Amino acid sequence: MQGKRLVAQRSITLDLYETDAGHAEIIARFLDPYHLITLEVTLDPATRTVLAAEAAYPNAPFHRACPAVAGRAASLVGLTIGRGVMKEVARRLGGPEGCVHLRELAMEVVNFAATSLVGAEHGFGIMSPEFNRRSEAERRTLSLAVLRNTCAAYRDPVTEATGSSS
Repeated sequence: MQGKRLVAQRSITLDLYETDAGHAEIIARFLDPYHLITLEVTLDPATRTVLAAEAAYPNAPFHRACPAVAGRAASLVGLTIGRGVMKEVARRLGGPEGCVHLRELAMEVVNFAATSLVGAEHGFGIMSPEFNRRSEAERRTLSLAVLRNTCAAYRDPVTEATGSSS
């Protein structure tokens, strides 16, 4: 394309591991010309609860201020992936004491975890091929409680009208 030049890119990558203990570990990386931020989160698939969270800033524009907020990642411990979790992540990691990029990275982890752990809750395992081989209708039914009204596929007009989430 003419009339423009690429000057920067931002990438967020997420890697999901199943540990020997049966936990889900997500390693997230935020990379742009000024930042390299990593966030490692360990979850209990059965309860969707954060067991451990650790961040690091190998590269940041402010060499004291940015890495100083890495410890805030530990505030995610105990958080359950469910209704209201995004507001809670923003409260714990954002604002003048936090980091907008760490918050963004944590929100990506939460989104990935919500979909990755749906099958685990029903005994299929983390990112289970068995779960994914189920019919669309069955997968929707099994995951509706967690993903209700998160996108068009999980739209629930009843709860939209009443404002309830379950």
